[in-house]
Amino acid sequence: MTGQTRAQQLGIESGDTVWVIGHSDEENALLDPIDVDIDVVTDERDDRIDLDEGDDRRDDTAESFEPTAAIVVVDDAVSLADDLDEALPRVSGVDLVWIAVPLRSRGVDPAEVESAVDDYGWSVVDRVDLDDLWTAIRVELA
Repeated sequence: MTGQTRAQQLGIESGDTVWVIGHSDEENALLDPIDVDIDVVTDERDDRIDLDEGDDRRDDTAESFEPTAAIVVVDDAVSLADDLDEALPRVSGVDLVWIAVPLRSRGVDPAEVESAVDDYGWSVVDRVDLDDLWTAIRVELA
């Protein structure tokens, strides 16, 4: 969609808090350039994230973290199951969840994503090509 930011393509709006779960700075910058009124949290160790009691990374004095959207970045087909196994339970309370995958070289076939999320009780509801390198697949709990 020419003329729209990536955030707009994904239905992310001004005032939203977006949790990007990726493995690298490139992946965490998937929404760049970002709208100024969108708060992007890119690190699972961010002190605002509400971790389970007993987790060493938990900061009980930190403000509550309630993202309005989450983007799980999967860098290759080999890590798909592991990444989803780690991320999907953590984003189950988020209304807008996308899985971003690369299209070339290490690309993940969208059919693989659909099959994998189904195993976790999620379903694919939309797909948006962000550019010639990345596609995003929207999922929700079935």
